[in-house]
Amino acid sequence: MAERMTARKKQAMEMRSRIQTVALDLFDREGFENVSVEEIAQSAGCSVGNIYHYFKSKDELAIQVTSFVDAAYLELEEAYLSDRHTPAKDKLIDFVGRSLQISGQEPVLYKSFIHGLKYPEQGVLKNSEKRVYFRLLHELVSACQSEGSISSDYDTDEIVEQLVVLHRGMLFEWRIYEHSFDMAARGREMARVLLRGYAAK
Repeated sequence: MAERMTARKKQAMEMRSRIQTVALDLFDREGFENVSVEEIAQSAGCSVGNIYHYFKSKDELAIQVTSFVDAAYLELEEAYLSDRHTPAKDKLIDFVGRSLQISGQEPVLYKSFIHGLKYPEQGVLKNSEKRVYFRLLHELVSACQSEGSISSDYDTDEIVEQLVVLHRGMLFEWRIYEHSFDMAARGREMARVLLRGYAAK
């Protein structure tokens, strides 16, 4: 049974999210190098000490900006691991849709995405074992290979990379067309097409 979030924890998550959102807005307008921690604090309506309570530095704020959403991915990971009946391929396709929904619902994720494109040296968008999103993709693809729905002849990392490209491309397309289509449904449909190419012969 998942632990119920206390009011204090919820307030802390809201403050962290507000700091991140404000910081990304400032980075976008002024440039990362030109924004100070003091400016972020002033715009977020909190103290500098409050920012350092959540982040060690301005760099960490930018790099860790998406970490709060890992809680949602952790819940999915637990659900997929405890489900012994659903085929791994179905779980993987489900995750493609759910992760797109999460990205679409969290404005801070899209802002961090744009920030990562502007400052690639920070590595915000790179594959990292520390991020639950990438770990879960690896786990699900490996499970598909174990059950035989994806051929073991293909490199797991290659398949994960293709699914990440699908996710990012779908998110951009959805933004370009101003949310005019069901991103999760289309993402699942494209994942099915993509995974056919990796099916066991």
